[in-house]
Amino acid sequence: MLLRVISLLLIPFFLFALKIYSKKTIQQNGKYILDKPLIIYNNNSFIEAKKGIIENNHIIKLYGNVTVFYNSQDILLADSLIAYSKEKIFLKNIFFYDKNIDGWVRSIKAISKKNILYFNSPYFSTCCSTNPDWFIKSSSGNYNRSTKLLKLKNIVLVIHNIPVFYFPYWQVSFDKTRRSGLLRPYIGYSNKEGVLYSQPVYFVTSINTDLEIIPTIRNKRGKGIYSIFRFVDSPYSEGKIKFGIFGDKNYYYEKYDLAHRKHYGYSIYYLRNKLFNNDKLYLNLKYANDVDYFYLDAYNYKFDSSYLTDKIITSNLNYINIKNKNYYGIYFKYFIDTSLLNNDTTWQILPQLNYHRFLEKRGILLDSLDLNIYNYYRKKGSNFILQDINLPIGLYNSFFNDYLKFKLTETLYEGYGKYYQENNLGISKYLYLTTQFKFFTSLAKNFNYFIHVINPSISINIKNYSNKKIYSDLIDVPEMKNYILFNLFQIINFENLYINHTLNQIYYLDEKRLGELENLIDIKYLDYYINENNKYSMKDRKVIYNNIKFGYNNNIFDYFISNIYQRQVSKTVTVGSGYKPNLYKRYFFEYSYDLNNKYSKYWLIGVSMNKKCYKYTISFKQNRIPILESTGTNYRKDNIINLSVEFYPVGGIDQSFIFKGKE
Repeated sequence: MLLRVISLLLIPFFLFALKIYSKKTIQQNGKYILDKPLIIYNNNSFIEAKKGIIENNHIIKLYGNVTVFYNSQDILLADSLIAYSKEKIFLKNIFFYDKNIDGWVRSIKAISKKNILYFNSPYFSTCCSTNPDWFIKSSSGNYNRSTKLLKLKNIVLVIHNIPVFYFPYWQVSFDKTRRSGLLRPYIGYSNKEGVLYSQPVYFVTSINTDLEIIPTIRNKRGKGIYSIFRFVDSPYSEGKIKFGIFGDKNYYYEKYDLAHRKHYGYSIYYLRNKLFNNDKLYLNLKYANDVDYFYLDAYNYKFDSSYLTDKIITSNLNYINIKNKNYYGIYFKYFIDTSLLNNDTTWQILPQLNYHRFLEKRGILLDSLDLNIYNYYRKKGSNFILQDINLPIGLYNSFFNDYLKFKLTETLYEGYGKYYQENNLGISKYLYLTTQFKFFTSLAKNFNYFIHVINPSISINIKNYSNKKIYSDLIDVPEMKNYILFNLFQIINFENLYINHTLNQIYYLDEKRLGELENLIDIKYLDYYINENNKYSMKDRKVIYNNIKFGYNNNIFDYFISNIYQRQVSKTVTVGSGYKPNLYKRYFFEYSYDLNNKYSKYWLIGVSMNKKCYKYTISFKQNRIPILESTGTNYRKDNIINLSVEFYPVGGIDQSFIFKGKE
């Protein structure tokens, strides 16, 4: 039973604002010797130890399994603790854990002053404290409990007991509050453009705004700067404004005969829900003098060339409003074709008006409506206006105790368009009336050994009336045909076997021919699986597309073999395997071969690790790219090294190094 040390309350020791309890207290030579003391500070922190001594009525010494619980936030274990005041506490051989960092610090000696812990020769990690996979050791450091800021000097990063990195000073904040400073840099390499280095600088400009400035350099190509201003003006909105410019070196500009030496642009993004009530505003304006502006973005450290393929830059301004079952929308689209000298003849949609009536059931009747008006505008040439309507009206019923369901749908498709500056270009219009009969059901049966779910349906589509006169390629006329469509979806689930199967078959009534038979099937048995997507031409009696994959995965070994066949286009076989020696690590390999052209497309080898405190993926990939030359087909080898490492919660790197072969 713990007894309160009453005498301590009568001396200057009360400056500590402490409550001290002890299982046994002995007063000897002006000292108080405490057996298993418990000290409570401010009712939210307490200290335990095997033995305690109070000297001179204000010095507390604790020995043996000293445990400090601070403010329900952290825990500190030490061999000994000497407190001269709450501002000056000495500790030996400590282990410190704070839930804010989800990590620990070991130190030979430590001093606590106010809310700051000062460490001597500390070790820091977020891994298991026994044989950690990685840790940081340093000469000295401190941790501020209030700001959650950890500072370490002369750090060495040790991975699996191997020192791999040294830095004279390092600090990390575990406070989620935004603050100005440097963000993680981005590094990449391409043998064409050299080393890429981007260093984002972050500024907190107000409680609702921030600014990011990112200088970037590609040492063989040039340098530039990008900036991002983010803002929030309501609880339902977000926005950002981005601007950037990149300048190529003269020799690079001349060597590759580029259209522009300077690449610049901007974008304005804004999304607002509940602008008035049940509505939404979306703005995404973009401008660039060429698409290289997007490719040269400071964050494109992996040299993703997909930015260069689409030469069209699209800007959008949308507003939608929903009232009950009515949907109203107005959409603006502006296109910049960077392959043209100017866009005076480029069609713009300014605007599109849309009204949609959501599907509504009125007894056995179903109806909805979709209405659009498009205004196609350009600076030079005549402009075009288009209106289209999609009006389905249906009847739904079920028979035989809901085993058979029936749906009859009558649909009106109508479109009307004209050049409103020149009447001699003709008026485009179309009108279709269709009828669809659909019979379907949904059945499920639980047998003794398996469960079977089956959803078959058959649809008969009849084109009742059609008439069209089209004088503009701006009209996308829906294709209407008379057909019968059969669809089957089923699931079979045994104890160790799972089958998911979908089948589609269409028959064109006018042409009296079957369309493509499409089969999708997924089978899983124990640790084996098969996925297949197959399209069969009933006319040619040949498979025109097949994607099949067979694999095995028992969470230790895994492998697969896949074949992609596209008639008269390509035929590729890919194999892959993996091995997990433990729960966290995996080695993997892939190889792909083009059977048509008889060459290796790529091979890939790598290793990955995923633990709570860190994860990494390291891989090497060699691509072979076919190049058409006057003497025939040649191949270029591209070597790609991917390195992704993250130490939680410190951070890490995610880099790709591309070494392109000669063409």
